[in-house]
Amino acid sequence: MKEMFLRYGMNPHQAKARLYAIGALPIRILNGDASYINILDALNAFQLVRELKQCIGQPAAASFKHVSPAGAAVYSPLNESLERSYFVKGLELSPLAVAYSRARGTDRMSSFGDCAAFSDQVDVSAAQLLSKEVSDLIVAPAYDEDALAVLKKKKNGNYLIIEMDPNYCRT
Repeated sequence: MKEMFLRYGMNPHQAKARLYAIGALPIRILNGDASYINILDALNAFQLVRELKQCIGQPAAASFKHVSPAGAAVYSPLNESLERSYFVKGLELSPLAVAYSRARGTDRMSSFGDCAAFSDQVDVSAAQLLSKEVSDLIVAPAYDEDALAVLKKKKNGNYLIIEMDPNYCRT
């Protein structure tokens, strides 16, 4: 049985929690300390982006808060109006970064302090976009080395970075 110690339960005022799994855990903490709600958000958000990618065949991203999507999107080029409304005008964005700007742009207020989920390996473009946003954690199947370096600077080095087993599927 695998065990993971967590900072707190659903909310910061609650006691520390533990996660137990028979066999290997589908997640790996690359940076920061997770809480129970962080794990729930990561597991649920990743399932959403994984399924979007499988169904549509485009990079997908989601913004999750307390186990609910604030926004989810797949890559589709942005027109000038959307670039302005998503605050990305003039930025060179990868398809994955565009998907996240669409997902977060769905409801920027609800996305404040979100779990940012990505269907594909996080690249520098997506990491740089996320570094400018208020976000509590990121979950993805993999990270470029340079992207990981950008993300590890976020929140004074305490930004929660979770790597998810790309084959994980809840049962």
